[in-house]
This record gives sequence, C-alpha cells and structure tokens, in this order.
Amino acid sequence: MKIILLAFFTLFSCYIFSQKNDSRKDQLPYCSWENICLNKTYIPVESDTCIMIVSTRNYNDTKHEFVDFDYDTTGTLKYFAVYFNRNSWVAVPYKSLSELLDLKSSFKDLVVFVEGLGRTFTSGIDRGAKLMRNYPVDVIFFDWPTGRPYMRLVKNIEVTRSLAPAVAKRYAEFLKDLQTYKTSHAEKFKTVTLFFHSMGNLLLMHNLKNDAFNSIMPSMVNSIIMNAACVNQKNHKMWLDKLTFADHIYITINDKDKTLRAASVIFGDHQLGQKAGTAFSEKANYINFSKVLNREHNYYVMRPVLKEKPFLKKFYADIFEGKIPEKSYPASLLKKKKNP
Repeated sequence: MKIILLAFFTLFSCYIFSQKNDSRKDQLPYCSWENICLNKTYIPVESDTCIMIVSTRNYNDTKHEFVDFDYDTTGTLKYFAVYFNRNSWVAVPYKSLSELLDLKSSFKDLVVFVEGLGRTFTSGIDRGAKLMRNYPVDVIFFDWPTGRPYMRLVKNIEVTRSLAPAVAKRYAEFLKDLQTYKTSHAEKFKTVTLFFHSMGNLLLMHNLKNDAFNSIMPSMVNSIIMNAACVNQKNHKMWLDKLTFADHIYITINDKDKTLRAASVIFGDHQLGQKAGTAFSEKANYINFSKVLNREHNYYVMRPVLKEKPFLKKFYADIFEGKIPEKSYPASLLKKKKNP
C-alpha cells in the first residue's frame, strides 16, 4: 500500500511539475485562455505560424473558452487552424478535415501528434507548438481530454483510461479521412509521421486490438513513434503485430523515466516506454535511451536536454524527414570530447 501511495505521489508531482513547467511564461510564448481567441474571419499574416487541431471536446462558439475539459459524447470531431505569433493565438474553426487541409498548398514533413495525461485544449496546443519550434515540421494535433482541473489526479487518470476506447474510434475515423485526402492530394505531402506520446499510445493500442485500422492502406504513413509509451508492456506484441500501414515503427525506452516508473506501480505492469520485456514485436525498432537519459519523460521537446544531447534531437528530426535514424545510444555519447 505504501508503495502504491508513493507511486501516486510521484505521478502527482510529475503532473504538477509538467503543468508548472509548461506554463512558465518567462521562457517562451505560452498558449492559454488569456491569450487565445476564436475568430471566424481572421486572415493570417505572413509572420503567423499555423498548427492544425482536430478536437474531440465539447465546442460552444458563444463562449470565450470555446471548448471545455470534456469529451463530446456525440463523437463529433471539431477542426481548427490555430495561428500563433509570439504570444498571440487565434483559432479559426472549419467544418471538415478536408477544408482544414485545403489551407495549405503543400506540407512540410507532417507530424500527426497525440499527447498524454494532463492536457487541456490550450496546453495541448502549446505542446504541439513546442514540437514545431524544435523541429521544422507541420503538425496536426489530435486533441482529447486528459487534463481536468476540477478533478483529482487519481480520478482524472481513471476517467482518461476509461475514455480512451471511445476516443480511439474517433482517431480511427480521423485517420481514414486523412488517408482519403492524402490519396487525392498526394502531391501536397512529403512524409507523414504518427507520433503518440505517453498515454496517447492508448489510442493506438485500442484501435489495433479492435482491428479499427483494417481499412488503412500499407505505407499510408512513413513512421510511427511510440514515445515514452504509457501502456502496459505485457502482451504488446500481440496487438502491435497487427500494424500494417507504416513503413517503420519506433518505440522509445527510458528505464529511469520517473513518470512511467510510477505508472508501472499504479497499473501493475511495466510500461512499454520503460521496459520492452522479452516478447518483442519484429515490426518495431526498440530505441533504448536509458544510458543517455536521466528521469525525463518529455525529453523530445525539453530544450535543455535537446541542446545538451543533440543526438537525441537528430533522432526525431531524421524520422520526421523520412530518414532511418541511429538506433544505438551507448553511454559513451555523453562523454565530452577533450580539446586537443
């Protein structure tokens, strides 16, 4: 019992730190309800950057906080282009995914991004913007409710995990629509990467278990990144072996990840991003960062970590560009080169 309580405390501490760290407005512009607005007639300027949002939340365009903290049980997806310029954020709604994607004549390397626990609409957008600041990519952020400020952490975890199968169905529908659009507009796309972080991997897992991706064609996407996956490691091979529509699958591992260590105690199994185990999927590349990372969980966008360890940033950048990344990360990479 004491171990479980300690795990909850650790996860709670990580959750609170993540929220505080993301909201440090003295470091970088940060998306919040204080500086984002809905503007249906907004015309972007050249200096704007656009992140595309597909949201599963309740939407009410009469409110300043036009989406809330909860899942729309009708299953209706909402589409937004969010333009940001320094600390100004403007959301423009669209009726369909095709209407949203028509905004661009061509895409950079495209990342379809799903986040994990603790994300509100605005903090999720902010995390997607961080991805764009660190890597020269376009981003479609698939937004699902994983952070509920009115709810205690333990309850929020329970609700998020129980909601994941329903949200997974919406993700599968979205991916089918993206496939339809990509098929008819192939000239607009370079590479496509599906990026699932932490508990965001639940959406991938449930869809594979339920054969919801059967209509997705081979090589629909270049790569799938299962980053710091907060899903049970046990039997993952059984559902991951069903994945047929990506050229490459990458699973990142850090056995010191404090968030996943706490989750493994709470959920009663090692988490996939913490320990791959012995039953490996032959379809996946297991990338072990344990010897070059400390206790980090969000290492893919942590600027100090990426600056100190440029090989880590190159790993993600190579995948986004459609290249085969380095797959071995020994401790020797951390040794500083001696001046001659």
